[in-house]
Amino acid sequence: MGRFSKLERETQDALARQKIEEIREGEKPKAAELPREEYDAPYYIKMADDLFFRGEFREALQFYSRAIQLDSSIHYPWLGQIYCLIEMNQLKEADLWTGRALELFPEDSALLSLRAMMYANRGMYKRAINASDYAISRKGVLPHSYVARGYILLTADNKNAHFCFMKALELADSNDFRIPMSIGLIYLKRKQYSKALDFLLRACACNVANYFLWHHMGLCYQKLGFTNKAMESFQHALDQNPEYTPAKDALLSVTHSSVFSRLFRRLIGIIR
Repeated sequence: MGRFSKLERETQDALARQKIEEIREGEKPKAAELPREEYDAPYYIKMADDLFFRGEFREALQFYSRAIQLDSSIHYPWLGQIYCLIEMNQLKEADLWTGRALELFPEDSALLSLRAMMYANRGMYKRAINASDYAISRKGVLPHSYVARGYILLTADNKNAHFCFMKALELADSNDFRIPMSIGLIYLKRKQYSKALDFLLRACACNVANYFLWHHMGLCYQKLGFTNKAMESFQHALDQNPEYTPAKDALLSVTHSSVFSRLFRRLIGIIR
């Protein structure tokens, strides 16, 4: 059972959900609701990660920012904040915050790799690769550095991107869904659906309860023409979160498409 009883864990989960809603609305947390230690930077980082890897980037950004306010000496929430801005396509802001983070962590491999990604997004591929080379040469290189390297090479249509992504997996915890999921979403944005699906399946093996992940697997299956698999994936997403609108819309769309396709094939058969 661990340190807490089932009732205690359920109570803490309920309070945590309530606290998320308060923070989204800009309300000050009530100190009596959760133990004091729950309000430290790692707590906000965990909440931010939970939101980020469900695709709720704006909300995740608020939590990463709170973690930085509490303890700016931790580099991870700086990474999270910048990744949120990138996902929200606020690239100028992402570049600005990357610069600020590097003032505190000038030799941090992951942050240096993010700066290299910014160069790639502006089409400065040679500069991006040089910056990535420097980042990877730093001590304590993280999987994020190789994810960024792969992103840069993929953006530059370099076939070596896959090797960088595999290196990132090698460095990551084998039970951590976040790195393969990030790689899968990068491939998905590049419309390389087969490779995207491969990494998303790896991620799903570590986190079957993530509806955002199931939804994007469904998109890959749909693009690859596996209609039944796509429908199953969208349904799995809705099983985890019945109110997730993108999965609802996607399931409705692929269902209608499947029905139309069957009717069309029958009509062709009758004509022949």
